[in-house]
Amino acid sequence: MNKVFKQDQAQQCEAWAQLGAVKRSIILTEASRKLADISPNGEQAQHLFNHLLSQAEKLEQVMRLEGATGESNDLYLAPRGKAMILATEAANPIAFLGTLVAALLTGNEVFLRYPSYQQLCEEAMAVLNQSGVYAGVMSITNDSELVTLLNISRLAVIGAVGTPQELLQIGKDLSETEGILTQLVAVTDVEGCSEMFQPDYLERFCTERVKTVNTTAIGGNASLIELGMG
Repeated sequence: MNKVFKQDQAQQCEAWAQLGAVKRSIILTEASRKLADISPNGEQAQHLFNHLLSQAEKLEQVMRLEGATGESNDLYLAPRGKAMILATEAANPIAFLGTLVAALLTGNEVFLRYPSYQQLCEEAMAVLNQSGVYAGVMSITNDSELVTLLNISRLAVIGAVGTPQELLQIGKDLSETEGILTQLVAVTDVEGCSEMFQPDYLERFCTERVKTVNTTAIGGNASLIELGMG
Protein backbone atom coordinates (compact mmCIF):
# COMPACT_ATOMS: atom_id res chain seq x y z
CA MET A 1 0.00 0.00 0.00
CA ASN A 2 2.83 2.39 0.91
CA LYS A 3 4.55 1.72 -2.41
CA VAL A 4 1.32 2.38 -4.31
CA PHE A 5 0.80 5.63 -2.37
CA LYS A 6 4.31 6.83 -3.17
CA GLN A 7 3.86 6.02 -6.85
CA ASP A 8 0.56 7.91 -6.93
CA GLN A 9 2.11 10.87 -5.12
CA ALA A 10 5.05 10.95 -7.53
CA GLN A 11 2.63 10.93 -10.47
CA GLN A 12 0.66 13.83 -8.98
CA CYS A 13 3.86 15.84 -8.40
CA GLU A 14 4.98 15.19 -11.98
CA ALA A 15 1.55 16.15 -13.33
CA TRP A 16 1.63 19.39 -11.33
CA ALA A 17 5.09 20.20 -12.66
CA GLN A 18 3.99 19.53 -16.25
CA LEU A 19 0.80 21.58 -15.94
CA GLY A 20 2.54 24.83 -16.77
CA ALA A 21 2.77 28.08 -14.82
CA VAL A 22 -0.24 29.75 -16.47
CA LYS A 23 -2.61 26.87 -15.68
CA ARG A 24 -1.20 26.62 -12.17
CA SER A 25 -1.77 30.36 -11.72
CA ILE A 26 -5.47 29.96 -12.55
CA ILE A 27 -5.84 27.40 -9.76
CA LEU A 28 -3.79 29.48 -7.34
CA THR A 29 -5.68 32.67 -8.18
CA GLU A 30 -8.90 31.01 -7.09
CA ALA A 31 -7.21 29.82 -3.90
CA SER A 32 -5.56 33.18 -3.20
CA ARG A 33 -8.80 34.86 -2.14
CA LYS A 34 -9.40 32.27 0.56
CA LEU A 35 -5.74 32.28 1.56
CA ALA A 36 -6.01 36.04 2.06
CA ASP A 37 -9.04 35.47 4.28
CA ILE A 38 -7.06 33.24 6.68
CA SER A 39 -4.12 35.66 6.85
CA PRO A 40 -3.75 38.45 9.46
CA ASN A 41 -4.12 41.17 6.81
CA GLY A 42 -6.21 40.15 3.82
CA GLU A 43 -5.47 43.24 1.74
CA GLN A 44 -1.69 42.96 2.16
CA ALA A 45 -1.79 39.23 1.47
CA GLN A 46 -3.87 39.60 -1.69
CA HIS A 47 -1.52 42.30 -2.98
CA LEU A 48 1.43 39.93 -2.52
CA PHE A 49 -0.37 36.98 -4.11
CA ASN A 50 -1.46 39.08 -7.10
CA HIS A 51 2.11 40.25 -7.67
CA LEU A 52 3.45 36.69 -7.69
CA LEU A 53 0.68 35.21 -9.82
CA SER A 54 0.93 37.98 -12.41
CA GLN A 55 4.34 36.61 -13.43
CA ALA A 56 3.04 33.23 -14.61
CA GLU A 57 3.44 33.99 -18.33
CA LYS A 58 7.01 35.14 -17.77
CA LEU A 59 7.84 31.77 -16.21
CA GLU A 60 6.79 30.02 -19.43
CA GLN A 61 8.89 32.15 -21.76
CA VAL A 62 11.42 30.28 -23.91
CA MET A 63 14.58 31.99 -25.13
CA ARG A 64 15.75 30.72 -28.54
CA LEU A 65 19.52 30.77 -29.04
CA GLU A 66 20.91 29.85 -32.46
CA GLY A 67 23.96 27.59 -32.45
CA ALA A 68 27.05 27.90 -34.66
CA THR A 69 26.34 24.68 -36.59
CA GLY A 70 22.66 25.30 -37.26
CA GLU A 71 21.23 23.81 -34.11
CA SER A 72 18.78 25.76 -31.97
CA ASN A 73 19.02 25.96 -28.20
CA ASP A 74 15.88 26.61 -26.18
CA LEU A 75 16.50 28.02 -22.71
CA TYR A 76 13.55 27.70 -20.32
CA LEU A 77 12.65 27.44 -16.65
CA ALA A 78 11.51 24.23 -14.94
CA PRO A 79 10.56 23.33 -11.33
CA ARG A 80 13.44 22.47 -9.03
CA GLY A 81 11.58 19.54 -7.46
CA LYS A 82 11.19 19.11 -3.70
CA ALA A 83 10.75 22.41 -1.85
CA MET A 84 10.48 23.04 1.88
CA ILE A 85 8.59 26.15 2.96
CA LEU A 86 9.51 26.98 6.52
CA ALA A 87 8.90 29.87 8.87
CA THR A 88 10.25 30.62 12.32
CA GLU A 89 8.27 32.09 15.21
CA ALA A 90 9.39 35.57 14.13
CA ALA A 91 7.82 35.14 10.69
CA ASN A 92 4.67 36.87 9.47
CA PRO A 93 2.06 34.33 8.26
CA ILE A 94 1.59 36.44 5.11
CA ALA A 95 5.23 35.92 4.14
CA PHE A 96 4.85 32.18 4.77
CA LEU A 97 1.74 31.96 2.59
CA GLY A 98 3.39 34.03 -0.13
CA THR A 99 6.39 31.71 -0.17
CA LEU A 100 4.02 28.75 -0.40
CA VAL A 101 2.25 30.31 -3.40
CA ALA A 102 5.63 31.00 -5.05
CA ALA A 103 6.80 27.40 -4.66
CA LEU A 104 3.53 26.01 -6.03
CA LEU A 105 3.35 28.48 -8.92
CA THR A 106 6.79 27.36 -10.06
CA GLY A 107 5.63 23.73 -10.04
CA ASN A 108 7.40 22.24 -7.05
CA GLU A 109 6.43 19.56 -4.55
CA VAL A 110 6.07 21.31 -1.19
CA PHE A 111 6.74 20.43 2.45
CA LEU A 112 5.22 22.95 4.89
CA ARG A 113 6.91 23.67 8.22
CA TYR A 114 5.51 26.37 10.50
CA PRO A 115 5.24 24.73 13.96
CA SER A 116 3.80 27.80 15.70
CA TYR A 117 0.95 27.96 13.15
CA GLN A 118 -0.15 24.36 12.69
CA GLN A 119 -3.76 25.38 12.09
CA LEU A 120 -2.73 27.85 9.39
CA CYS A 121 -0.82 25.09 7.59
CA GLU A 122 -3.85 22.80 7.70
CA GLU A 123 -6.24 25.52 6.53
CA ALA A 124 -3.92 26.58 3.71
CA MET A 125 -3.59 23.00 2.49
CA ALA A 126 -7.36 22.53 2.59
CA VAL A 127 -7.96 25.73 0.62
CA LEU A 128 -5.37 24.82 -2.00
CA ASN A 129 -6.65 21.26 -2.40
CA GLN A 130 -10.23 22.48 -2.76
CA SER A 131 -9.12 24.92 -5.45
CA GLY A 132 -7.44 22.21 -7.49
CA VAL A 133 -3.87 21.75 -6.27
CA TYR A 134 -3.21 18.01 -6.39
CA ALA A 135 -3.29 16.40 -2.93
CA GLY A 136 0.05 14.62 -3.32
CA VAL A 137 1.91 17.86 -4.01
CA MET A 138 1.78 19.16 -0.40
CA SER A 139 2.47 17.75 3.05
CA ILE A 140 2.88 19.22 6.55
CA THR A 141 6.08 18.35 8.42
CA ASN A 142 5.71 20.22 11.71
CA ASP A 143 6.18 17.04 13.77
CA SER A 144 9.69 16.40 12.44
CA GLU A 145 12.95 17.93 13.63
CA LEU A 146 14.35 20.55 11.26
CA VAL A 147 17.73 18.85 11.05
CA THR A 148 15.96 15.70 9.88
CA LEU A 149 14.00 17.59 7.24
CA LEU A 150 17.13 19.27 5.89
CA ASN A 151 18.36 15.79 4.99
CA ILE A 152 15.29 14.85 2.92
CA SER A 153 16.48 12.99 -0.16
CA ARG A 154 16.91 15.35 -3.13
CA LEU A 155 15.61 18.42 -1.31
CA ALA A 156 16.14 21.04 -4.01
CA VAL A 157 15.07 24.37 -2.51
CA ILE A 158 14.12 25.89 0.84
CA GLY A 159 11.91 28.97 0.99
CA ALA A 160 12.59 30.29 4.49
CA VAL A 161 11.06 33.21 6.39
CA GLY A 162 12.69 34.49 9.59
CA THR A 163 15.26 36.86 11.06
CA PRO A 164 18.72 37.12 9.45
CA GLN A 165 20.25 35.32 12.43
CA GLU A 166 17.76 32.45 12.23
CA LEU A 167 18.23 31.97 8.50
CA LEU A 168 22.00 32.19 8.85
CA GLN A 169 21.83 29.21 11.20
CA ILE A 170 19.56 27.33 8.81
CA GLY A 171 22.03 28.00 6.02
CA LYS A 172 24.87 26.71 8.18
CA ASP A 173 22.95 23.53 9.04
CA LEU A 174 22.07 23.08 5.38
CA SER A 175 25.72 23.33 4.35
CA GLU A 176 26.51 20.33 6.55
CA THR A 177 24.02 18.03 4.81
CA GLU A 178 24.94 15.57 2.08
CA GLY A 179 23.36 15.12 -1.32
CA ILE A 180 22.42 17.62 -4.01
CA LEU A 181 23.05 21.35 -3.65
CA THR A 182 19.96 22.90 -2.03
CA GLN A 183 19.03 26.48 -2.86
CA LEU A 184 18.08 28.68 0.12
CA VAL A 185 15.58 31.42 -0.80
CA ALA A 186 15.49 33.72 2.21
CA VAL A 187 12.92 36.31 3.27
CA THR A 188 14.14 38.33 6.25
CA ASP A 189 11.80 41.30 5.80
CA VAL A 190 9.11 39.38 7.66
CA GLU A 191 6.61 42.26 7.64
CA GLY A 192 7.11 43.97 4.27
CA CYS A 193 8.20 40.86 2.29
CA SER A 194 10.41 43.12 0.14
CA GLU A 195 12.52 40.21 -1.14
CA MET A 196 9.42 38.69 -2.71
CA PHE A 197 9.00 41.74 -4.94
CA GLN A 198 12.47 41.36 -6.44
CA PRO A 199 12.46 40.50 -10.19
CA ASP A 200 14.32 37.20 -9.74
CA TYR A 201 12.46 35.92 -6.67
CA LEU A 202 10.32 33.32 -8.45
CA GLU A 203 13.20 32.23 -10.67
CA ARG A 204 15.07 31.06 -7.58
CA PHE A 205 12.46 28.33 -7.15
CA CYS A 206 13.24 27.16 -10.69
CA THR A 207 16.11 25.56 -12.54
CA GLU A 208 17.25 26.53 -16.01
CA ARG A 209 17.18 23.92 -18.74
CA VAL A 210 18.49 23.93 -22.27
CA LYS A 211 17.05 21.81 -25.07
CA THR A 212 19.17 21.54 -28.19
CA VAL A 213 17.51 20.65 -31.51
CA ASN A 214 19.47 19.88 -34.69
CA THR A 215 17.57 20.55 -37.91
CA THR A 216 20.38 20.45 -40.46
CA ALA A 217 22.99 17.75 -39.96
CA ILE A 218 20.48 14.93 -39.55
CA GLY A 219 17.94 16.27 -42.01
CA GLY A 220 15.04 16.58 -39.62
CA ASN A 221 14.05 17.58 -36.11
CA ALA A 222 16.08 15.63 -33.59
CA SER A 223 16.34 16.49 -29.94
CA LEU A 224 20.00 15.96 -29.16
CA ILE A 225 20.31 16.82 -25.52
CA GLU A 226 18.40 18.39 -22.68
CA LEU A 227 20.36 19.70 -19.73
CA GLY A 228 19.27 21.06 -16.38
CA MET A 229 21.23 23.69 -14.54
CA GLY A 230 20.78 24.70 -10.91
